[in-house]
This record gives sequence, C-alpha cells and structure tokens, in this order.
Amino acid sequence: MKKRNLILPLLVVLTLLYGCKKEDDINFEFDNSQDFVPTELDEWLDANFLNTYNIEVVYRYDRYKGNIERNITPVKEEKVKGQMLVVLDGFLKPYDDVAGTTFIKTFTPKEWVLFGSTSYNDDGSMILGTAAGGRNVTLYEVNSLDNTDAEQVRRRLRTIHHEFTHILQQNKTMPLDFEGISEGDYFDDWTNTTLNPQKLSDSLGFVSRYARSQYFEDFAETAAHLLMEGQLWYDHHAKQYNKITYDRLKKKETSVVNYFRDSHNIDFRKLQRELQSIMYEQFNDKVSQSLGNWLLNKQLFVAPSYNAATVSTDFKASVDVFKEAVYNYHSTNRYQVQDIRFLFNSADKTLIVRVPFRGTGGSNTTTVYEADYNFAYAYNTGTEKVTFTKTAQGEGARYNNANLFMDAFMDNIGAYLTGSPFVLDWSLTSPQLSRKDEGYNNTGGFYKENNRNSFMNFVLERIKF
Repeated sequence: MKKRNLILPLLVVLTLLYGCKKEDDINFEFDNSQDFVPTELDEWLDANFLNTYNIEVVYRYDRYKGNIERNITPVKEEKVKGQMLVVLDGFLKPYDDVAGTTFIKTFTPKEWVLFGSTSYNDDGSMILGTAAGGRNVTLYEVNSLDNTDAEQVRRRLRTIHHEFTHILQQNKTMPLDFEGISEGDYFDDWTNTTLNPQKLSDSLGFVSRYARSQYFEDFAETAAHLLMEGQLWYDHHAKQYNKITYDRLKKKETSVVNYFRDSHNIDFRKLQRELQSIMYEQFNDKVSQSLGNWLLNKQLFVAPSYNAATVSTDFKASVDVFKEAVYNYHSTNRYQVQDIRFLFNSADKTLIVRVPFRGTGGSNTTTVYEADYNFAYAYNTGTEKVTFTKTAQGEGARYNNANLFMDAFMDNIGAYLTGSPFVLDWSLTSPQLSRKDEGYNNTGGFYKENNRNSFMNFVLERIKF
C-alpha cells in the first residue's frame, strides 16, 4: 500500500511537468505607452551628475526615499535644476578644484533625493538636509528656493557642507583636541530658547545654537560656517564678547583647518576663498562681502591709518600741505603730524579724523597730542558709494587742538573728503587680485566716484582681543 501511494503522486507530478512543455500561442502585446522617456532636465542631470560624478538625482516623488512618518510634498520639476546648480557650483566643483576629482568622487554620496517641503522635528525645528551613512543626501524645502537670494543659498550650502563634514569625520576621525575646547558647555536640548538662547550660545563660543548640541555637531557647524559665512564673518563673530570667547572660536578654527590639511590633504583656506568667490559671482552675495559692510557697518577693523596706507598723489599732496601748515603754526614751538586715523562709528554714521601730533624741539618732544575733526557719512549698501559732510566740532582738548589747525585742515584734507562722493572697494592698489586670491581682503579703501586714480587704500587690521 505504501508503494502504490508513492507512485500515484509521482505520476501526477510528471503529467504536470509534461503539460508545461506544451507550446501554446499567447496572444499578448506589451503596452509601451508608460515607458520612461528622459526629459531635457534628466539629460542635464545625467551630464552634470551621473556621468561626471556617478551621482543619481532622485526628484520624482518616492514616498520611501524620505521619512515615511512625515508629510513631505514632492519637488516641483522647475525647481530641480536651480537646487542642483547650487549643489554643483557651491559644493562639487569647489571640492573638485581644491581637493581633486578623485577625492570628491570617492567621498561624495551617490544618491541625492529632493523634496519640495520642509521636514519638521517633533520639537518644531526644521530639517533642511540629511546624510545617511555617506551614501545618501536628502534635501528638503526645494520648492521655495530662490537662487538670487544669497542668504537662502548660503543656508542650504551650509547644510550641505555640514553634512559632508560628517562624512569626512566618518572616514577620518576628527581631532581629539576639539572636544575639550568647549567641554562642559554642550547642551542636548539645544532648541530650548529659554535655556539656550542665541546670545548665550554665542557668548560661550559657538557659531550657532545647534553647534552647542554635541561636540561633533560643533565641529561640523564650525567648518560649515567658516566655509559659507566666510572668514570676515567668523572673525567678527569671535570678537563680539570677550577674550575667552574669542580664543575658543579661534582654537576651533585652527582645529578645523588642521584637520582638513592633515587628514584629507585639503587647503581649507583655498576652499574658503573659492566658495566666497562663487557666492559673490554666481549667487548675488554682494552686500555681505562688501567692504562697506565690514568697515562701516560691522566695524571689524581697527581704525585705518594713513601711515599704513597707499594713497594717490593728489591726496598725499593735500596731506603734505596740511603737515607743513601744522609745522609752521608756531615760529618757535614746531609741531609734527605723527599720523592720520579714520574712526568710523556705525551707530551714528560719523567719522572722526584724528590727527596725533607732537612737538619737535625743547623739552616737549615726547608728549603726543591729538586733534579731532568731525564728519558725518552717508553710505549706500547697494552701490558702495559714500559721501562725507563736515559737522560741528565738539568740546574738549582734542577739539581745542583741532581748532588750532582748522583752516589748513579744511582747505586740504577736509576739501578732499567732502569734494565728491567716494566708492569703497577691496585691494585698490592690487587690481590683479580676485576673491580667490590670498590677501584680497587685507587692504581696501575709497576712490573718487569718477576718478579711480584718486584714492586711499588702507591696510585693514582686524580687531582682536
């Protein structure tokens, strides 16, 4: 019985297998109407990302590419190219130029996913971008991107450079010295505006409130801010509180710069300048990179000095005539001008031209006196044009001293300053320099609106503690 039961099922199986070999005509035609046809956008993405960097850009909505627990809208097709131009010009190409094609191909994530809306955390904070395991980058809020708005572009690139710094950290451990710089000041509940207000975070030596959350986030935020806000912003941020804050931020800066050099063979300073140039030339970052913003509005620099300046022959001539008048003011008690300093005050838009001078003979050759001359200035942030107007003198010793030489001053230096509008610019005596060049922001000054050959180009020393 057992033998017969084994044979019957076997016969059934053989019959079924035999039946499968029968060739019947199947009358079926595939519908190709839904086949994918690459668009002009797809071809552009392939040419610039897939073929060049082996990067796939996913912009057609895929619910499972993002966090499925959150409501996220698709990206508008017309916004895709603008966002990916920001990625290409503000991230991939700068690293390609500075660190090399092999480097960026090796370390950059190979899938970039775009969503139209913002992704929100439970605490209300927004997520602009995430990186997963060095393989995937997801960018949110693409539908609201305006490529002509420098601050929007900067914020997005800051997020991208932050996440990429994490990828570098995963491949080469961040420097051990960094964690100890702000040890004891990190605070997990970083979004708490009561316990971690912006002013407190700044005063403790962080570039953002988020930087205070963890030391490795602090490192990525410091790198991203140095790259995207720029060195001028960083130096201004560092000097706002006290020497302790200044020293902490400067130590963090040094740690980041050394890490990029020692662990990845990247010239961080060159990368910084490359990104600042791109922001200025391609993404309309004119105002925040202007000389007027840092000299007049932010007052980042020590009062410019005539002695450390290069000036045109006409301005030098006016100064020389004034110096001679001061020397000849008294027939026996000669005075000699030591320097001319320009003290700008952004609070009330005033300029004090301060002239230190001293005696040249007798027993009074060591005492240095000062003479102050008051001006108001009007500055246009869009055109970089500034005009100076003489205003009433104040009271006190410096103004009394100024009155001694008032006519000579106003006939020469005062006449030069008030004679026509000026335009501000960097590196007036080095027109060959660009924002990509080292030293571009080290000098700058004023030239006559209609005569670039009439100028004052100052050495710009940044205020430190």
